[in-house]
Amino acid sequence: MTIKSSLLRIAAAAILSIGALAPAMATSNPPAGSIAINYNRCDSDYANWGLHIWQRGPGGPAVPGVSWHSPVEPSGKNDFGVFWHLKLESFPEGKVNYIIHKSDIKDQGGKDMQFDGNTTKEIWVNSGDRKIYNSLDEAKKGRAENPCK
Repeated sequence: MTIKSSLLRIAAAAILSIGALAPAMATSNPPAGSIAINYNRCDSDYANWGLHIWQRGPGGPAVPGVSWHSPVEPSGKNDFGVFWHLKLESFPEGKVNYIIHKSDIKDQGGKDMQFDGNTTKEIWVNSGDRKIYNSLDEAKKGRAENPCK
C-alpha cells in the first residue's frame, strides 16, 4: 500500500467519523404502533422536564407506570429538542392526553393537551406556545412568530 492510498483511507475514515457525530434528525421517526411528541425549549435546558400522560380525557386514569411525580422521561434528543415515543395502544381510541411539566410548572399554558394519535403520528411543541404543530416546518414558523425571550 502506498502512502497516498493510506492517506486517502485515513481521510475517508475521518469523514465517516465526522458524519457519525453529526446531530440527529429533527424528526424522531417513531416506530410502528407508536407516536412521538417532540419538545423544544429556548434555553435548551431539559433537566427534570417530563411528560405526564393519561387515558380517557381530562382527569382520566394515568397510563400504568406514570404518575405526576414520576413522569415519562424523554426517549431521546434530536435537532429540535427532546422527544418521547409512546405506544399508541396505551391510549383508548387513540386520544393522546398529555402535559409537559417540571414538578408543578406546566408548559403550554398549563392546559391539558390532546391529539389524535390515529391520524397524527408525530407532533412538535414549542415551550411557551399552546399550539400543537403537526410538522417541523410549522413548529419553526410558530417559533419565528413567537421568538424566545
